[in-house]
Amino acid sequence: MDRLFVGLEPAWSGINAIEFTEHMPISFVSKLVTTKGNIPKMDFFKRTSHRHLVNLKEVFVAEESLMLFYDKWEGISLNEIQDLRPAFQLGEVEVATICFQMLQALQYIHGTLGISHGALCGEDIYIQESGDIKIAKIGESMAREFRPQEKLKDIRSILKIARQLLGLRGTSGGRGTMGLLVHDFTAAPPNTSIDQLLQISFKAWLLSGDQASLYEIQCGTMVSQTNQSPMYIG
Repeated sequence: MDRLFVGLEPAWSGINAIEFTEHMPISFVSKLVTTKGNIPKMDFFKRTSHRHLVNLKEVFVAEESLMLFYDKWEGISLNEIQDLRPAFQLGEVEVATICFQMLQALQYIHGTLGISHGALCGEDIYIQESGDIKIAKIGESMAREFRPQEKLKDIRSILKIARQLLGLRGTSGGRGTMGLLVHDFTAAPPNTSIDQLLQISFKAWLLSGDQASLYEIQCGTMVSQTNQSPMYIG
């Protein structure tokens, strides 16, 4: 089957090209520039399969660069959600849901893949219209030299993202039991385990009494409240 590639200039969110088959987009392609003689070994890379990752499908070596093929995705980044403030702001339950899903992805990255992400930030975390989050750039993480201490950096990054999404300035998480859970999560020491953080974020969701699925943030609804639309490619 023929493979057709359409380049993006300028690149969008680190994506340099889109792969099409039978007029349908099937992959996003990211070009990772490397220095001569410093191309990572191919056995560094693994095909990934996780609900909360933008999954890596293939890797090709070009001259002084790597071409990383990812599943296509659609959605709005956490940074773009932050830009909607003060017209729209996520509540504790939505942030707990996002953190729960990020931590599930982190379990897979640290455990199954045996690496760290190393660069978690709101720019590379997307909420789909279904409510699922997707963490991008896992291929770039595989290309970096792995350092065990960066697993702690990943946890610190999630705690920082949670504080930013909630608009917290200090250590207080607010009033009541929910406020205490928010404090326990966002002020947790960086050596707190992923399992411990998962328990806190899950308790916050249960405490809300929300009858919706844990995975239903309704990104489409919340964005429409500010007269904006989720970003789509393809």
